[in-house]
Amino acid sequence: MSDGVRVREVKTNKGTHSADADVLALGSYTPVLARAIGQPLPVHPVKGYALTIPVGQRNKAPKVKGVDEKYLIAWSRLGDRLRVTAKADFSGYDRSHSSSDFEHMLKTIKSLFPDGAEYEKATQWAGLRPMTPKGTPLLGASVLKNLFLNTGHGHMGWTMSLGSGRILADLVAGRTPAIIMDGLTLADAR
Repeated sequence: MSDGVRVREVKTNKGTHSADADVLALGSYTPVLARAIGQPLPVHPVKGYALTIPVGQRNKAPKVKGVDEKYLIAWSRLGDRLRVTAKADFSGYDRSHSSSDFEHMLKTIKSLFPDGAEYEKATQWAGLRPMTPKGTPLLGASVLKNLFLNTGHGHMGWTMSLGSGRILADLVAGRTPAIIMDGLTLADAR
C-alpha cells in the first residue's frame, strides 16, 4: 500500500511488512504490480526454452560455454550437466511447451557434440524472461520515493544479477553506484 508518495506497507500471504526501502523485482510479473501503483513499465514476458542434459560418463562434453550463430543455440557446462538454450517466443504469460519445441536444440547439440552428453535423459524447461524493448534492465528509482526497480534483464538475468544487486544496494543507500550505469536507467527505458 502506498500514499501516492511512498510505500507504507507490503501485504503478502506471510503478513504485512514495512521497510525504509522496497525493491520491486518480480521478473516478468513486475509490470503487473507496477501498474497497480501507477507506474507502467516496458517489461514484457518472452518465453525461453532450455534443455538440461546429464553428461554422465561422456568424456567429449564441451568444457566451456559457446554459441553457434548459424543454428542459434547456446550451451554451457554446469558441473555434470550441459545446459542448452535457443529460441524464444512472444506468447504472453503462457509457459507451456511440448517436445517439438526442443527438437532443433537437441538435434543441433547432438550434431556438434555427438558423444557430449546422455541426450536421451534431457529435461525440458520453458520459462518467462522479462524483456525490455531496448534489452537493458530497469534499475533504480520508481514513481514512489522508497520503491526501487530491479527488472527487465531478459535472458541475462542470472548473468547480471550480482552487478544489478550491487548497483541497487548503492542506490538504496544513496551512494553513487560502484558500477557504471550507462544505458541502465529507467528514464532511458521509458
